[in-house]
Amino acid sequence: MRKTLVALLVALAMQHAPAVAQTLPVPQAGTMREIPGAHELPDPTLDYKIVFDIRSVADSADHVSPALEDVARLINTFRKYGVPSEHMHLVAVFHGQTIVLVTNDATYQGRTGGKKNPNTEILKQLDSAGVKMVVCGQSALAQNYEASSLLPFVQMNLSATVTFINLQTRGYVRVEK
Repeated sequence: MRKTLVALLVALAMQHAPAVAQTLPVPQAGTMREIPGAHELPDPTLDYKIVFDIRSVADSADHVSPALEDVARLINTFRKYGVPSEHMHLVAVFHGQTIVLVTNDATYQGRTGGKKNPNTEILKQLDSAGVKMVVCGQSALAQNYEASSLLPFVQMNLSATVTFINLQTRGYVRVEK
């Protein structure tokens, strides 16, 4: 009897899983795992201002950056808990080695030797989810990146430092990824 009940519950959960995944802003990333009895869950009544300090790239030029997957998973988790998109103000700042993550395929290939930029699809989904993506202009100059080498929805700022100072002064919380 107990095995039958467990099997039934698993089957029901699996029927509903695709519907949840389809409603997530970045379906490929999933959500954080549930923690029974957890405290401090995302609160749909709060207005979240988050600036992501993107600091890492994947171990291989052909893999999606784990930092981008973490950002996507966090956004998906907030949405899963009912935080409306209008309550989420999100900025991802790329500087140093991470600028390559937001470049077009030709630039990515030339810089990494990879076939094409594997981050493009998740970046497009993050853009659609409302994440504003910016590049540190000082890092870009130091590494000889042109604005034309960036994906079309990525903007160049004066510097990551100025961006962090301005956003934190406006109430954004800095999260390192």
